[in-house]
Amino acid sequence: MGSMHLNLEARDDQGASLAAFYAERAHAGASLIITGGIAVNTVGAGGRMYAVITEHPHQQALSRAVTAVHQGGARIAAQLFHAGRYGFESAFGLTPVAPSAQYSGFSRCMPEAMSEKQIQQTLTDFAHAADIVSTLGFDAIEVMGSEGYLINQFLSPITNQRDDGWGGDAQRRLRFPLELLRRIKETTGLPVIFRISGNDLMPGSSTSNEIADFAVALARAGVDAINVGVGWHEAKVPTVQALVPPGVWVPYARMINNAVRTAGVDVPVIASNRINRVEHAEQILTDGRIAFVSMARPFLADPQIVRKSRSGQADAVNICIACNECIDRSIGDTAVSCLVNPRAGRELDFPHPATAQTGQPAEPSERSLSAARGGTHKRRIAVVGGGPAGLVAALSLVPRQATFGR
Repeated sequence: MGSMHLNLEARDDQGASLAAFYAERAHAGASLIITGGIAVNTVGAGGRMYAVITEHPHQQALSRAVTAVHQGGARIAAQLFHAGRYGFESAFGLTPVAPSAQYSGFSRCMPEAMSEKQIQQTLTDFAHAADIVSTLGFDAIEVMGSEGYLINQFLSPITNQRDDGWGGDAQRRLRFPLELLRRIKETTGLPVIFRISGNDLMPGSSTSNEIADFAVALARAGVDAINVGVGWHEAKVPTVQALVPPGVWVPYARMINNAVRTAGVDVPVIASNRINRVEHAEQILTDGRIAFVSMARPFLADPQIVRKSRSGQADAVNICIACNECIDRSIGDTAVSCLVNPRAGRELDFPHPATAQTGQPAEPSERSLSAARGGTHKRRIAVVGGGPAGLVAALSLVPRQATFGR
């Protein structure tokens, strides 16, 4: 399950809502859950509701989430995060910092160009964050280096216009993320996943060769896996909307895989973005070029997506329709919501009937499996609306052998 910011991370409930959200998905078959972005310092938070790793209440909430996921039989990785110029000045009254003072059309602010001291402190903050999450019991770390956030800003000539040891050419723009990885690995023995951008989709940004070189450099520096994202918030090319065909970004993950293998380094590559069905994920994995598939919003739409798909109930999965209701909420301070799953983020307020007694999702019953496979179990379905669409829906739901009558 890929990273999603939920705006539950800093809620004043000691992490109960966050733990309940993750627990339901862990019990239902997610093998590795990656948290929403955990800010390594306050200026790097993406908003007021982000977890900041140095805040003790946030540490307690994250620890509770770790326990809940482990009890569900899954593992959990902490995504270490810094927004850079994508931070909002209104959140904490702090001017966002970035490699260079380049205006952000996303957060609508002019960031402060980082001094040498600020760069060194930020690197220290990442290493300190890695140490804390290790203490909290996390199983792995993911570094957020994609989607236009701070690390991606250091890599791109659009946002890194420095002419010192941290920028000026492609090689020097690699220095910040590679130094960050080195310090994290020196601090903790946890596996480190690095999320990178397969394509920024921004004219004048990093070339495909530069992105491939970065992936190879990460692999040689000892990263344990590379998770491939795509696009910036400022990009005019849509990336996760409904009009984007499922799986369209997988070729970028394959490109990264080819680059590291050609360089003679065997590092698992993770494909993500616009993969919303387990059967589609299975197809992507078949040729062996992709080691793992990360799905985020599909787990929001249906916590049971893995369990249902594995048990022959794929037709019963509540599919993510890429409406972006969740993303719209996450950019502000409101708790996450989902157009097709009103329980998302509200698991404590509306417990699933199957979990009310045990606290754990029930295994699919033989009766429900029989129905999913075309058995004789009958269901009563209410069609709301008596217009043409409602009438066609009602007619479609009637078994062919049924007869109409009094």
